[in-house]
Amino acid sequence: MKRAAPLLLAALLCGCQDREARAENARLQERVTRLEAQVAALRRETRAEDPAQAGEVVLRAAAQNCANDLARFLETTRQGGGTYPPARLVTLPDSCVDLRVNWRQLGADAYAFDVADPGGRTLATGRSP
Repeated sequence: MKRAAPLLLAALLCGCQDREARAENARLQERVTRLEAQVAALRRETRAEDPAQAGEVVLRAAAQNCANDLARFLETTRQGGGTYPPARLVTLPDSCVDLRVNWRQLGADAYAFDVADPGGRTLATGRSP
């Protein structure tokens, strides 16, 4: 009997641990199932996106980068000389390659321009503060 008590106690403890482990495994399996469903939904969504739309985002970002660089050049020139440079002295930044800059205004005290794609569609703008 004395030997049976520890064996019985060990069996009961194992039974409790097994139930807790099974419950934890069930919770984890439910979480994994939810996460797998989310990943599958994201994959479907990514495949459904139009690749041309991603290209449009990149093109708009490039145009905005060009506008920022050009504005930085104009402001630096004004700080050094007191006025904005005339159009003949404006050097377009490298970030403007393959884009068109259309001047709406360029004078000694103000500027305004549009950055367009090769087809002429305006993608970004810049103007003096």
